[in-house]
Amino acid sequence: MYDLSISMVGYTPAVRKDVTVAPGDTVHIEVRLVPTAIEMPALVISASKRPRNIVDTPTSVTLVDAQDLQAHNSVSLKESLDYLPGVNMVSGQVNIRGASGFSRGVGSRVLLLIDGFPALSADNGEIKWDAIPMDQISRVEIIKGAGSALYGTGALGGIINIITRHPSPQPETKFRVLAGLYSNPIYPDWHWASGRRYFEGIDISHSRQAGRGGFVLGLGQKWTNGYRENDWYKRYSAFGKFRYESASSATLTATLNWAFDDHGVFIQWKDRNEPLEVPLQNQNDKTVSRKLNLNLGFYRLFSPRMGYRIKTFVYRTDFDNQVEGRTSSEAYKFGQELQVDLQPSDPLSITSGMEWIADRTSSSDNLFGNHTGLNLAAYAQAELEATDRLTLSAGTRYDRYRTDARPAERRISPKFGLSYRPWEHTSLRSALGWGFRGPSIAETYTNAVFSGIPIVPNPDLVAERSLSYEIGLDRRFATWLHLDLAAFWSRYKDLIEARPDATGVISFRNVSKGRIAGLEASVRASWRHLGFEGSYTLLDATEDLPSGSAPLPYRPRHLAAGSLRTTFGKLTLEGRLTCRSRIQRASGLFPEGTRDLIPTYLVDLSAACALGPVDLTLKVHNALEYNYTTVERNLGPPRRLSLGVSGTF
Repeated sequence: MYDLSISMVGYTPAVRKDVTVAPGDTVHIEVRLVPTAIEMPALVISASKRPRNIVDTPTSVTLVDAQDLQAHNSVSLKESLDYLPGVNMVSGQVNIRGASGFSRGVGSRVLLLIDGFPALSADNGEIKWDAIPMDQISRVEIIKGAGSALYGTGALGGIINIITRHPSPQPETKFRVLAGLYSNPIYPDWHWASGRRYFEGIDISHSRQAGRGGFVLGLGQKWTNGYRENDWYKRYSAFGKFRYESASSATLTATLNWAFDDHGVFIQWKDRNEPLEVPLQNQNDKTVSRKLNLNLGFYRLFSPRMGYRIKTFVYRTDFDNQVEGRTSSEAYKFGQELQVDLQPSDPLSITSGMEWIADRTSSSDNLFGNHTGLNLAAYAQAELEATDRLTLSAGTRYDRYRTDARPAERRISPKFGLSYRPWEHTSLRSALGWGFRGPSIAETYTNAVFSGIPIVPNPDLVAERSLSYEIGLDRRFATWLHLDLAAFWSRYKDLIEARPDATGVISFRNVSKGRIAGLEASVRASWRHLGFEGSYTLLDATEDLPSGSAPLPYRPRHLAAGSLRTTFGKLTLEGRLTCRSRIQRASGLFPEGTRDLIPTYLVDLSAACALGPVDLTLKVHNALEYNYTTVERNLGPPRRLSLGVSGTF
């Protein structure tokens, strides 16, 4: 009598007990294994500007794939990012380990890339979330910590790289329909409009391969009347991607991404008793904006040990504001990059390159005015597999940045890292890096009045600087448990914040110094039909002021999230809890200070079902109807019910 165990990669193991085999006999047994998904270490591009095993990267990396985004029923990417370890949104501004805080829509401290191309606007230096093609995302890579050694300005606190999907080998049409309803205000005094408040959207795309070439074409539309006054929008988008692979190991990729947004403007509430309405003078405030990305990339592999990449891009943004008067801006960001990849020997890889990026802004005199900026850079990074367990990396980048006739700033941004595998399925990492961010044109030259608050230019602004260090552990226990731990420390100098003077006039200023230290832990576990994900981040964020230390504004000390998922055949049920501790300090622009900045506890419930080629996801966001604010005079979204229908044909 024998017990027979059968296993194969990609299938659930099976056991046949009490198998009898007599001496000299041959026994035939048929065993059908059930296919199963297995977790394999992923390849990431953003951490080294070339594909690399995620467990060998010296910095913390979080990945989100298209399936995760679909399950979130998110209208835009910023909603999905709020679920990730160490990442949180403060009124549309993304924070990675507290690096950003809240700068009121100007000067992102997180660099956004789309397929490796910069995608921060040239005037505000911010992320345009509506310009991100949600339905075309293959995966999102979030690199935590300073990334200026390879990417230069903007990567002060981290990098978000959106990888769009390639043309499919076979003709393929995809669609996604998302619709939902907002709950009525929980208090009768908050009712401000008759009828239901709802949102809807549809995306459709077609992809195919023809010989050595292929393309993806997509169109999208989104609409809502908003859960609060002036929160309506109408959005339209178009996406096209062409990819050609020649017989001589060369690849040409061209991407065009266009977005149009017509939306109302909600800056602050009317008062605490009417938080869903705007002041009377702002009832007709609106903005019309357009965004256009045109990215062209060429890669040639000369030999197994040498290749080069050329990138050319243009990113145009414009907006027409009708807010307390009329202002407008048209901005262009364009540039080129040459990258060379070398592998002189098996254990050594070198990535080097040169880049120039120019910014040009033409706007109203009562906003930014007309300005230009230019950034010239060169970088190099070497990675050495010292042993089969130890990988070392070192690199640096030189940037020369200037705006108009201001004196040029020169920055050198080194970075050092190591990854060590002491045991199988265990990886230790450590990284030390410098970062910087040149002030945006909006931060330097804004001369306007918003909500009755005057903002004046500050041409003496200098670049923000950071030094960050982290040490981490990645441990995978077979296929059922994955644990990641990290301790991090960052030092910031000349952080740019909007601060009032003694007369109440605001300008963007370089505050003295800041420090953020913390811990981050995330766990993923699965057992049979159950799955669990949890994360916790501790932030100790302090600003050094002449009068003493104080918390850095808009940084919660504790961030935690957890989800429990169970599957019954084709039905998946999930519950998620997201917690943020109370923000201890705001900017000081409003007299009430942090009075309304309470802790946040949000519960989401969802059910997903696969019906052939069609997937249905029903989700209740903020199921407990929790009322909260993350910045002054802005109430967060109420409970809403959404239904997502997507399919591939």
